[in-house]
Amino acid sequence: MLSKKPLAILAALFLLGGSAFAFQPAQSQSSVTDMMGSIGKRGGAFFAPNARPASSDAQSRPRVIRTVAPPTARSVQPALSPGIDQPKSLPVGPRRISEQPDGGRIASLSHAPSAAQPNGGPRALPGRIDKLLGAPLPVAEVRGRGHEEPAIQAKALLCLDCSSNRVLLARNDKEPLPIASITKLVSAMAVLDAMSLDQVVETPKDITEVEPKKVGIQPGDRFTVRDLLHGMLIVSGNDCAEVLARAYPHGGRDGFIQAMNRKAAKLGARQSAFFTPSGLDMRVTLGRKDGKALESKNLNAASAEEVALIAKHAFDYPAIRQIVGAKTYAMKTVNSRPKTYRLKSNDRLLFEPVPLAGAKTGFTNKAGKCIVALFNDNAKDYLVVVLNSPQHFKAAEKIYRWASSAF
Repeated sequence: MLSKKPLAILAALFLLGGSAFAFQPAQSQSSVTDMMGSIGKRGGAFFAPNARPASSDAQSRPRVIRTVAPPTARSVQPALSPGIDQPKSLPVGPRRISEQPDGGRIASLSHAPSAAQPNGGPRALPGRIDKLLGAPLPVAEVRGRGHEEPAIQAKALLCLDCSSNRVLLARNDKEPLPIASITKLVSAMAVLDAMSLDQVVETPKDITEVEPKKVGIQPGDRFTVRDLLHGMLIVSGNDCAEVLARAYPHGGRDGFIQAMNRKAAKLGARQSAFFTPSGLDMRVTLGRKDGKALESKNLNAASAEEVALIAKHAFDYPAIRQIVGAKTYAMKTVNSRPKTYRLKSNDRLLFEPVPLAGAKTGFTNKAGKCIVALFNDNAKDYLVVVLNSPQHFKAAEKIYRWASSAF
């Protein structure tokens, strides 16, 4: 047994040190003496064999405001491989719905971590643009060469210099807004990640009930996925988007919507929310009053910054890049009696003297006129996003001309 005197001394030193002591019980008089002698060496504290003093590095390190993309967000796969297997379905977190002044609702999703994408993703991203995926876009630190910023009427806008990964111009670029048919870029990626371009899909019986804008395909028409993508992206055919979503091999239309939200979240667009494959508002019946249905709408939404992330990644898919740059196309059925649907792009900039590599437009009453456009000027790419503008084509062109002359 230990005498009370050494233990009393030990207790006094404990209190005077004002520190937390971690030690193993002493088993002998000599062990007590050894511990007491170590006080001067340890600076007044006892340490268990595995205990280490806390580092002060955490307090001295600066706070990181902008993070780089996680490795999973930067990993890409070869493009357009047939016979693709989709990863197991991942749960999507709860939606946080916020009421908008016009009665619409925009949802922000909390997503579970994404699994690695299967083969069928884009080619390796050029330059350092892959660092943008999963991280906020860096804002330019430089000024233009004496050129004032263009006067643009829009709810939100952004101009990205893809060669340097700098945002040259941004306004209200963090706020989630309705994006209408720009949604179809996410739909196209979800299709290419899981389906072969040569796969044949049959149009369902109720396809004519889809709201415009549409190609006008008819029940029983059979198309390749390639032709349906052209109809969806060139003339923004809502009917083509619905056909592709219903043919999705991993859960049909519901599985397709989940895949769209997972894809957007993986790219860093974690405030975005998608309810339809076309960009049309999703009607929700809340109940009935006086014999009339009470309805609300869920809006496909993303911020201008998130649209830039989505579009840059989408335009790196070879099939999407080729389609959004096409002025015309002939969709042909593969039925025993073939039919042809002739398409002409609704993107007016393709017919203007500007170096447009491709674009996707969108319009609903709540979204207004929207566009995301990629301009290629002397091997330099400018990505322009304009949301809810009365003149979206002119706005996009004006921003491009300003950026190319000022920077």
